[in-house]
Amino acid sequence: MPDIASDKATAVTYPPQPLYDKWCQQADSLNMSISQFLIRMVEVGRKQVDLEDIAEESLRDLHNQVTDLQRELNQQRTRNQKLERQLHRTVHGEILDYVEDNPGVTTPEIMQYVADTVPSRVASYLDLLEGDELELRDGEYYLQETDSGHHLASTDGTQSTDE
Repeated sequence: MPDIASDKATAVTYPPQPLYDKWCQQADSLNMSISQFLIRMVEVGRKQVDLEDIAEESLRDLHNQVTDLQRELNQQRTRNQKLERQLHRTVHGEILDYVEDNPGVTTPEIMQYVADTVPSRVASYLDLLEGDELELRDGEYYLQETDSGHHLASTDGTQSTDE
């Protein structure tokens, strides 16, 4: 905190007398001259303004982070809805559709229907996975790898991220 220096400058203020009297009392209680007291109080006030600026900047940063996280959450919700629709269109949805179209169908008939439709389902699953999780090279499929050499999908069906 600056003190009264040898290279002094004059700063004049015209406070009301009661305020000036309070400053003098405080300066006396701190064992300071009124000049030292005013210098220190002005500096403390300036630092407080700096802290308020920093707090405002931090709040802006937090607001931006919340906005980004909200956007990411919305994207994940949209992706989850898409995946749920895809799941419904898979075997579960096809079985339900088959039973709806064939009331009273037996278990062996459902199993035969599922077995008969596997090739078309596998082809559509591969189309969905190719490029995102699978890579086709010379007619053979491989798990897609990231730049760091990690696989994007694991064998338990979960997705890993390398972020």
